Amino acid sequence: MGHKQLTKEQRYHIYGLWKAGYNQVEMAKAIGVHKSTICREFKRNTRWNGYFPGQAQWFRDNRRRTTRTYYKFDDNIKEFVKDKLLKKWSPEQISGYAKKHALFSISHERIYKFLIKDKENGGKLYLHLRHQNRKYKKRYGHPRNRGPIKDRIFIDDRPKIVDAKERVGDWEIDTIIGKNRRNAIVTIVERVTKKCVFKKVESKKASIVRKAIIDGLKPISKLVLTITGDNGVEFAEHLKIKQELNADFYFAHPYSSWERGLNENTNKLLRQYFPKGSDFSGIEESQLDLITDELNCRPRKDLGYLTPNEAFQIAFHQENAGL
Repeated sequence: MGHKQLTKEQRYHIYGLWKAGYNQVEMAKAIGVHKSTICREFKRNTRWNGYFPGQAQWFRDNRRRTTRTYYKFDDNIKEFVKDKLLKKWSPEQISGYAKKHALFSISHERIYKFLIKDKENGGKLYLHLRHQNRKYKKRYGHPRNRGPIKDRIFIDDRPKIVDAKERVGDWEIDTIIGKNRRNAIVTIVERVTKKCVFKKVESKKASIVRKAIIDGLKPISKLVLTITGDNGVEFAEHLKIKQELNADFYFAHPYSSWERGLNENTNKLLRQYFPKGSDFSGIEESQLDLITDELNCRPRKDLGYLTPNEAFQIAFHQENAGL
């Protein structure tokens, strides 16, 4: 028997067998599927709160909805892009809007290349760009090969399971800056449990930020699978972070803060303690630890009123137990 998609009814059958104490081989035989199908079902659809057939079916349906479709830059897409450019939309806004509303998935870099070709052919679309009077820099190759951060991997290549929030261990990362751009706080948050880690740094120098990230996540590195940051140069040592934590590091697209929405919201929570314009130089590590604990011990409705610490500890214990 090969790989087979399970039905909703079969998931309820699996749940009953699981509660009755059957092992995976016995479940597979009773359901009439290969044992690897049962193994895959539990691996993909079990969360920190256990295996539930309705929840498993929702995860399966959501994966189908969020499967990426690749689009050719055809005439319909070109007309859409032209229309938005005439309304002074930027390529980033066009790309982000289209993805958000499931119209098509074309990167802003691809739109820039379209503009370059149009200009080379005598077109005037580039005149509708916000920075039309500046020298228009031609793009070469993949964006990961340009700029001060080398070898970036963008979230286009991030596993789909991260978007679906189907596991614990995927983190978003950012920095907030103190008064006069002196000192900063590295903010790290886990996408499912919302557990926060905050680290004060004396500057945004990449080596200092790298050390703070590793110090903050190393004790829980078993549940650090991916990290997603913005394109700030403080993350230029992402490859060293990846190696030290054995976790993949991805970058959101420029000017696309919604791709790290939880991190942005977490920064707002931290700003309740340190409003914009605050001087971070006087912040003690112990003070930041107290704030971290306060946020991590605040019950969340979308966690069933568990706290981030409680939800994360459940997942951490399951990982250590090999569940």
